[in-house]
Amino acid sequence: MEKKKTLWLLYFGRLDDEKGFWLILKMLNCFIKKYWTIPFSFYVFWKWKYTQELMNLWQKYSSIHFFGRQPLENIKRYHENCQFCLVPSTFLETFWLTALNSLSMWIPVIWFAKWGLSQFIEKKYNISNAEWKNNSEKFFNLIESIVKDFNLWKIDFEKEKEKAFNTAKKYTTEKRYENIQELFGKPKRILLVSDFKSKLWWIETYIHDVADILEDKWYEVKIYGTEIPNWLVWNLIRKFWLLLSMRNFVDWIKLKHTVRKFMPKIIRYHSTLRRLGRYPIKLLSSHKSKKFVMYHDLWYFHPYPSKVTNENMVKTPLNLKNFIKSANTKNPIKIAAVFFKYISVKLLSKQLKKSIDLHLIPSQFMEKIISESYNLNPKKIKTLSHFIQ
Repeated sequence: MEKKKTLWLLYFGRLDDEKGFWLILKMLNCFIKKYWTIPFSFYVFWKWKYTQELMNLWQKYSSIHFFGRQPLENIKRYHENCQFCLVPSTFLETFWLTALNSLSMWIPVIWFAKWGLSQFIEKKYNISNAEWKNNSEKFFNLIESIVKDFNLWKIDFEKEKEKAFNTAKKYTTEKRYENIQELFGKPKRILLVSDFKSKLWWIETYIHDVADILEDKWYEVKIYGTEIPNWLVWNLIRKFWLLLSMRNFVDWIKLKHTVRKFMPKIIRYHSTLRRLGRYPIKLLSSHKSKKFVMYHDLWYFHPYPSKVTNENMVKTPLNLKNFIKSANTKNPIKIAAVFFKYISVKLLSKQLKKSIDLHLIPSQFMEKIISESYNLNPKKIKTLSHFIQ
């Protein structure tokens, strides 16, 4: 592929604080202030909190290309022209599928090389290593140096793309199946249980990808979860998830009927906190099937997982004192909300510890958090990394 005269940068993910999009907006405005322009083409896919701020820049600068929410297949159409993907999340990512999908498209990633994706980032593209004091200045300086090196033809993009793709090859569906086969054994009936099964988020889409892999290898698979018709309903559920999950008798009955009819040999819980709660898990605890659970995030261990910026912020073991301490607030209303979340999380954790045969995590650093939170034998925890979608 020929080197492009214009540096193309890519971002795909929610435009919110959790994913570090505020750093991208600051970086763009710093370039405008210093150069009166943006010296690269920037392609953005998705929407959320900062949609309007991005649209304001998009309307003024032709180098910004905003496409809104798009499926991954549409995003892949642009990958041949992009030199880097920006994923400047500052919170503790357990395993970021966006970055992995970017690497699989031969696009190197610029990120804070920490936690679940530390092995994916080249040292020279680690924002933490850039010069200056705070994160926004480091991010701007790193992008500015890349722009200058690009203009001077100092970056061998063929070599960079090859390194990115070689990293992604460790997380293919074939590798994933090898790991799954080791866990599940020969083909059999598997029930995948999730809070939601609508493809509104990539992490919910992920469970369908798992089902496809298993079905291709002759497993008989069924997905149990709630269908969400639109984003409005999803936002309501996000606000009232605690009430939905505390005593969820509806799913108790529906899941019991599903298990009786399907008769699975394996039950794998994909997500259980935001809607299902502990009752459906308690219901199936006596079922003779093998049971697994996958932890995709830190919702089970921290009151505000999107605010966690380092592992030490997750206080273990999981008890009321540590949970409230983790919230880091003196606001009595927030403390009350944290208290009620703790009850839900603690009841669920007891049921998981009692019922689950093997606890699966996407990144090895989570082993200590789960082991100490639940007082769990490390032998009951296994790293099962996510895979390219």
